[in-house]
Amino acid sequence: MSATTPSTSRLQWRELRPADLAAMHALHQASIRGLPPAIVKPESLDFLASLLHGRGRVQGAWDGDALVAYGVLQHDVLPADDPRAHLGLKPHQPVFKLAGAAVASQWRGHGLQRVLIDQRLAWATGHAVFATAAPGNPASWRSLLACGLSVRALEVRYGGLPRYLMARVPGDTFAADVARSMALGPEALDQQQTLLLQGWRGLAPGAKPGQLRLQPPRPEARS
Repeated sequence: MSATTPSTSRLQWRELRPADLAAMHALHQASIRGLPPAIVKPESLDFLASLLHGRGRVQGAWDGDALVAYGVLQHDVLPADDPRAHLGLKPHQPVFKLAGAAVASQWRGHGLQRVLIDQRLAWATGHAVFATAAPGNPASWRSLLACGLSVRALEVRYGGLPRYLMARVPGDTFAADVARSMALGPEALDQQQTLLLQGWRGLAPGAKPGQLRLQPPRPEARS
């Protein structure tokens, strides 16, 4: 394997500790360089530090002494970020957030985003998990869809930015049915929002770049 195509087999995985804050912050900044907040929300050093000091867990992949990927599972969710009402959960039910991930540029294209999602879902086994993703960032929401999350709502978050609310809830019986689905692109966000408010869900990418395939609930599942 050439130096420009590194092998993931050499990576070492471990949970990050407070002493890893500088490496985590540096990778976060490098991963969002050149991207507007409408695509990826910048995180402050204080927020990252709070995760490492008990607000969540962070899985990391290391290539020697270099942190090349990380993914956050946050369990201390702020009230403004609480998705329970959208997900039909009771106030006391635990909910975890996939609260950001980063992969070094030279390691992209190796499926590490999906590995990080699967690892964090394993940490949260038996509990509801949610994430947010910009409609204009299909690389992010396609990975989440591939790992079993679905789009449940289209919200305005983070100071006025559109975000898909995506979730995986244990016991959910919403079944995929491609024949009853509709693919809509980023130019139709208002229509997507209307359908999601009616109980539709985004379950898969559409055939065209940036399209989301949405499906209505089964007639018998409607209240």
